[in-house]
Amino acid sequence: MAQVNTVRDFEQFQAILSTRGVRDALAYLVGLTDYRFIGIWRFQDGKANAAVHFDKENTGTLRAQEVADTATYCCYVRDSKGVFKTAHALLDSRTEGHPAREVVPTYCGVPVMDSSGLLMGTLCHYDLVPRDPEQINLELMFAVASTLAQGGHVPPYPSAH
Repeated sequence: MAQVNTVRDFEQFQAILSTRGVRDALAYLVGLTDYRFIGIWRFQDGKANAAVHFDKENTGTLRAQEVADTATYCCYVRDSKGVFKTAHALLDSRTEGHPAREVVPTYCGVPVMDSSGLLMGTLCHYDLVPRDPEQINLELMFAVASTLAQGGHVPPYPSAH
């Protein structure tokens, strides 16, 4: 794994965000890891969905599947307003009984909050195979989450099509 360079990576993220938009900037961010997915997840009416979604293996896929708000690990981030990460959910007692446990074994998410501390959603990496969440630069994730929130880059909950 390459050496962590938060300042350089954040500057690159900002450059991509300003020239190509949120999705491409998130694609850059997930590219710093071996995780497959990254997203900005929002909550609404007992549901959760990615307002922005990027899948390394299917870059043309723009949307994730809407789920119950308790069926994603994002609920742990939402409820604690803090980091939640698991390298392998099947081996993590915190995920016992969670609906995503057998489908999404790995996750690392941080809260996206506005300037008053109101949770807007989550910024998270996740995958369908176990991954090491220690490869994710949490300092960078928090800086990105703050930039997205403060810059008005967090889209609303996705509308049904």
